[in-house]
Amino acid sequence: MMYFLTSFLLLFATSLSSSSIISPFIYAKYILSYNDIQSTNIYINIEFQINEHIQFHLNGTQIFIMPRSVPSGYNLQFYDSYVDNLTAKSSSGNFITIKKESIDGPRWTLECALNETLSTISYSINLTKHEQGILNAGDASKIRLNRYISTLGYSIFGYLEPMDKVENFPLMLIVQSLSEWPIHLTLSPSNQQIYGTTSGIAKNYYHLADSQIYMGPNMNFTYISISDDKLFPCSSFDQKLIEQNHTQISLSFYVIIYTEDTENFDIDMVTKLSVQAMKNLLLYYNIIPFSFYTVAMEIIKPLDDKHTDGFSMEHLNSCTINVKYGTIINKNSTDNQIKQFQYNIAHHIQHAWLPKRLFSIFYYPFTFELTPVIDTIWFNEVCWYHDVFKLG
Repeated sequence: MMYFLTSFLLLFATSLSSSSIISPFIYAKYILSYNDIQSTNIYINIEFQINEHIQFHLNGTQIFIMPRSVPSGYNLQFYDSYVDNLTAKSSSGNFITIKKESIDGPRWTLECALNETLSTISYSINLTKHEQGILNAGDASKIRLNRYISTLGYSIFGYLEPMDKVENFPLMLIVQSLSEWPIHLTLSPSNQQIYGTTSGIAKNYYHLADSQIYMGPNMNFTYISISDDKLFPCSSFDQKLIEQNHTQISLSFYVIIYTEDTENFDIDMVTKLSVQAMKNLLLYYNIIPFSFYTVAMEIIKPLDDKHTDGFSMEHLNSCTINVKYGTIINKNSTDNQIKQFQYNIAHHIQHAWLPKRLFSIFYYPFTFELTPVIDTIWFNEVCWYHDVFKLG
């Protein structure tokens, strides 16, 4: 059974690699700007690329949508409620009339004339209001003035109606911030900290929405290269199969941590636990289906009694670990506390294999407007529980 699963994952990972960005053209640029250290607003500008090679109709009425459902999640979040100052322009520079389709819905109609072409969509999001309004800390983007910003792609990036259903639809993400602020993109991480401005390319909207952005002077950054020769014996792979399919045999691993509880939280210890969790999973699956991965961890004091923390989430090339405030992970922790903490990390890293890359019916393509109906949650969450627990 393990041999079959390993072989299947190898083939599946290969199919993912072959379906990566094929088109030499970028369909749109998503530009996120944060340049005022006293502001809690981020600004997003979506610039659509217009040329004869792009088969994407931007003439006439368009539908702009903000997600309400989180990939891998099972609930709704009204992210459209936090979109402010929404505007759209045509390629001729004219403003396009925008109307919200429904008070209760996440859609806007962009009334672009048939003889005009949609060029840009712009809006702002107040991250303080965002965090205050979303009671589950794991689903909210956040800001701490002068210190830290974290954004979840699906909570801030809207899309035009057809975009979420197209597999090969390259999008560029550009982040512009203060020159002295480090930035980390899970979409396209760098082995050294990048300051001020950085960018990355997503193969489609899902890939963009399932990524995160971290920046600020209080962001703790660690990079570690995990190579195959430190993990796998020579006989663990069919070498011919590796050469034919260009199997990934090394991993750039990143740990991003922001904590408001430095007394109880040992960053070095937590980083080592994260690295070991990943190594154990690589040994278990005997395959590396991605070239980079980020464990992003936040320990944030809840805003009030209504807000909850401690909920984590998996993503294609990352996991967001929201640690319950007051959790003690340091030299005074018990073995059981450490084991439970590391299990949570391993559990969410494991989801990068299942179900992010090997998924059940209704899981993908994902509908960002509605809560997903997943009849096979046992496959996603339960059937691997025992084995993953042993990997902590």
